[in-house]
Amino acid sequence: MRLRHRPWTETVLEENKDIALSLEDLSEDSLKGFDHLEIGCGLGGFLLELSRSDPEGRYLGVEVSLNAFASAVKKASAVKKEQTNFLLLHAPIERLLPYLPAGRLKAIYVNFPDPWPKKRQQHRRLSSPKLLKEYYRMLVPGGKVYFRTDNVPLFEDSVESFVDSRLFRTETIVPFLSETYAGLPPTEYERKFRARGIPIQLLVATKEE
Repeated sequence: MRLRHRPWTETVLEENKDIALSLEDLSEDSLKGFDHLEIGCGLGGFLLELSRSDPEGRYLGVEVSLNAFASAVKKASAVKKEQTNFLLLHAPIERLLPYLPAGRLKAIYVNFPDPWPKKRQQHRRLSSPKLLKEYYRMLVPGGKVYFRTDNVPLFEDSVESFVDSRLFRTETIVPFLSETYAGLPPTEYERKFRARGIPIQLLVATKEE
């Protein structure tokens, strides 16, 4: 689903540079304190709910779409005085990897990513072998990747990719219901899909010691 450009985008981003950064704003020390990462945070609801429920954690949300990012920043600006443990970044995850330290993250969340269905596109999936090695590098021992999607071919291919990597212990939950799984509140997409009767699949991949 493409979001249209909003006339307030530039104003919202300019007024919220304390919680909304781009690649140009980063330094080597910018991201060292974060212990939870959402890749593709979309409109921001999931990340903000996690940061609200866990004030001791530090939550980083990354989004490549400027329009979605701006909407997330606008939503976050309403709670940033009460919730001071999150940061939003506008960038592709591949460009951020050099800034993310090893052995720091407790959890990585990948919610409803682009399935990139064409064979020539599949190297761009967020479950590609190259990215799985980066997830392993960034996680603490026992840290987890939560991979959630409605797309069955993507899910099956991603499970195979995690298993073949031999870096993670995997668990699958199908269908996944957020109300029965502590710590994974519903996303905007999950609500929409479930309202249409579309089941959700969850893969939990735990970094092996």
